[in-house]
Amino acid sequence: GGQFKREVMVDGQSHLLLIREEGGAPDAKFASWADAVIFVFSLENESSFEEVTQLHALLSGYRGASEVALALVGTQGELGTWDQTDGDGEGTTPPPHSPAPPDKISSSNPRVIEDARAQALCGDMKRCLYYETCATYGLNVDR
Repeated sequence: GGQFKREVMVDGQSHLLLIREEGGAPDAKFASWADAVIFVFSLENESSFEEVTQLHALLSGYRGASEVALALVGTQGELGTWDQTDGDGEGTTPPPHSPAPPDKISSSNPRVIEDARAQALCGDMKRCLYYETCATYGLNVDR
């Protein structure tokens, strides 16, 4: 996983976000220091949605639902493709002659997870915000 820093302004006050990209299931150590968790899944992939549900259940076994702020993010486009970093927070470019991954829902890349299912999961998670993103259209990219 990667590590990232970003300074944000909230109510006129500067805050430094320390972000860690974790691969795999949360453990007790992770759960003890995390103040917030962003669960990301692909709107075109049922198994990624099911995995988010399982990861949330694991996290909940370590911390109560009200102790950690959560965000659920449904992305349009394949997860993980070209989203590689070398630790500086800047993404790398795809290898030459490689097709770009699809980044929007289309007839050849259909939506599998409907908004109502994602909203219901977010409601079950408690203290959770839900966003859909699409880099192609800039939908919720800077939120």
